[in-house]
Amino acid sequence: MDTTTTAFESDLMKHADGQMEQLHRQLEALHQNLRTVRHGINNNVAVIMAMAELSQRNPAQCAKLAQLCLEKAPQISAAIGGFSELLDGALRLQGEFENHPPAA
Repeated sequence: MDTTTTAFESDLMKHADGQMEQLHRQLEALHQNLRTVRHGINNNVAVIMAMAELSQRNPAQCAKLAQLCLEKAPQISAAIGGFSELLDGALRLQGEFENHPPAA
């Protein structure tokens, strides 16, 4: 009976180790994605700010520059949405791990 218990515990620990590795990979991907999203948002905000300044200096180009600014908003939203999906996946995996902790 001890052999069965040991084998079961061993399988459970392997499963827990696999979950931890998967969580670690997701967290690494999450961190990299956050860096990418932050960089992209900063770039888009810089473009929006530059367009706003240019439109003040050249009111004749205001409509064209406003359109360019409006095109940046969906890019920012898409970047945040992608990051949110990745974060949600990592949190779901963490919740699964917490609900089914490895046997000690």
